[in-house]
Amino acid sequence: MLPEGKGPSRRGRRLYPNDALMSFEDDKINLALSTLKEVERRCLADTGWFKNVIPKVFGTNDPTPTKPLAEQLETQIILADSQVCLALLTFLQQDFSGYLKCGWVLRKAWKVYQRVYKDILVLYKEQIGELQLPDPSSLTVTPAPSTPLDRTPSDAEWNIPESSNGKENNHFLKKSTSINNGLASGSLWSSFGSLQSFALPLHIFSSQSSIKNQQEINKEVVERLMGAVCFGYGLFQLGISLLPPSLLKLCNILGFAANRQNGISCLMYSRLGVDMRAPLATLALLWYHTIVRPFYAIDGTNVQAGVDSASMLINESHKEFEKSALFLFFSGRVSRLNSDIKSALKSFKEAAENATQRELKLLSLHEVGWCHLIELDYCAAECVFTYLHSSSRWSKSFYAYLAAVCSGACSGSQRSSTYTEMKDYIKRIPKATQLDEFLNRRSKYFPENLEEIKSRGIVYWKLLVFEMLYLWNALPSCSTENISRIISDCTSTVPQLDEPMVGLSNLILGCAYGISGQVELAIDSFRKCLDKRSDLAPNAEDLHVSAFAQYELGVLLLRTEETKAEGRLLLQGISQYTRYDFEQKLTVRVYSLLRQSS
Repeated sequence: MLPEGKGPSRRGRRLYPNDALMSFEDDKINLALSTLKEVERRCLADTGWFKNVIPKVFGTNDPTPTKPLAEQLETQIILADSQVCLALLTFLQQDFSGYLKCGWVLRKAWKVYQRVYKDILVLYKEQIGELQLPDPSSLTVTPAPSTPLDRTPSDAEWNIPESSNGKENNHFLKKSTSINNGLASGSLWSSFGSLQSFALPLHIFSSQSSIKNQQEINKEVVERLMGAVCFGYGLFQLGISLLPPSLLKLCNILGFAANRQNGISCLMYSRLGVDMRAPLATLALLWYHTIVRPFYAIDGTNVQAGVDSASMLINESHKEFEKSALFLFFSGRVSRLNSDIKSALKSFKEAAENATQRELKLLSLHEVGWCHLIELDYCAAECVFTYLHSSSRWSKSFYAYLAAVCSGACSGSQRSSTYTEMKDYIKRIPKATQLDEFLNRRSKYFPENLEEIKSRGIVYWKLLVFEMLYLWNALPSCSTENISRIISDCTSTVPQLDEPMVGLSNLILGCAYGISGQVELAIDSFRKCLDKRSDLAPNAEDLHVSAFAQYELGVLLLRTEETKAEGRLLLQGISQYTRYDFEQKLTVRVYSLLRQSS
């Protein structure tokens, strides 16, 4: 609970930050910032440095009674949650001073989480017993998972340990029958990660702990507080662990320490608790398994790696949140990753109909558009992205680009009105963000006049669509029939007329061959792509084609002992490419793969 006194409304505390993060509208961001700062001020009112030091220095007798320990801990958790939201909203302002403020606020939140988590963990051990959750005194930064990118760990590798007395000490696992069944079969935790990685010895912390000599708290309250702090503490670690290596070094300097499996384990505990954050922990895990893992290619081309885990989470929440727009949205994501596009479209459309928030409706329609792209239904995709361009208050340029390339690919006779409108819009956008810079570079491939438009074949536009599917790691979700259509289009190209970028058709063709299991043809296509581009300048605007082709070739060569050395050399050589599209995303993937293959 918050400290006593007049403060922001319930809607302000819970929904304004959510609205701001989903809409990116300046007025909502400013309103959320002011609301969160007020929450932070109230949380610090009774625990601030000045208030604590004055009585010790001057011996002032404060008649105000000390607040109950449970309320103190709850206030600290709310403080850390608010500071994380403040940091995220500050980051959205995208200026240098905002980045510095964001880092400092995150550091403050991290320190609060660590202290409160440690205190509640001690209380849990004293009141209830051992709990296999990460020990905050032994956290280390492990930015990449320890499993190879192109496979799912076996059940034996994710074996769950038992306590020293031979009894299962995962108290939180007993709250869910289906999860216990999953443990028996080994299927659930084979996806969620190893408990061995965080089954560390727990220690009673020093006698100077902030909870010493405080009144006792009953077991139910301790369990609720443990679930509350595990949500923020786990989500924080999970988010930090996804940063590229260069930023992780900065995080070490700032004092952050994060472990991906520790973050997942904390969220797993939180989602089974009675605290109000339990559904949010479930949503965070769904976000990780259905969006983060495929987009960052944490599991390589195996976009279905997190599907089993996400499906189990959705099934367990089905009774309570059957018609919830967010759960329908994630159900659609699961279907999309399984290449069941018809089911995905049904879920996304139902989510858009049930959404009470405008931003969530637009997010569901965004997925509808991508499902049409995966189905290679260019005309239907163009209609959705044109609507999103006119309705959304953010990423208008992104939807304009998607609508423009779809309008070029949907028929031989160009939809000139849509194309012209979107092209003119994209050329006016400032280079404010990395996405804006990406789109600005892509706009240079747009023909300027009607004669030039007519000279471009329909495959020219399809290749630009295929490039988007590849960069957003959506190609593996295409059906076998659509992969065959992509192969046919790429093999029918005339390089001088149909290729917007040198070697792009070979890059897409190699990926399509790889998805269809034709590894030798895929390797040959990637080599041809690199050969075509060998004479290009090192600062070419389409340098990402070379970098990604070299990465894909290296991944395939790593699979056999005979070519493993060549594959490692190719991956290490990607560092020669700089300032290309999606550089940070590829850097994370290369770094992870090299660590695992060493």
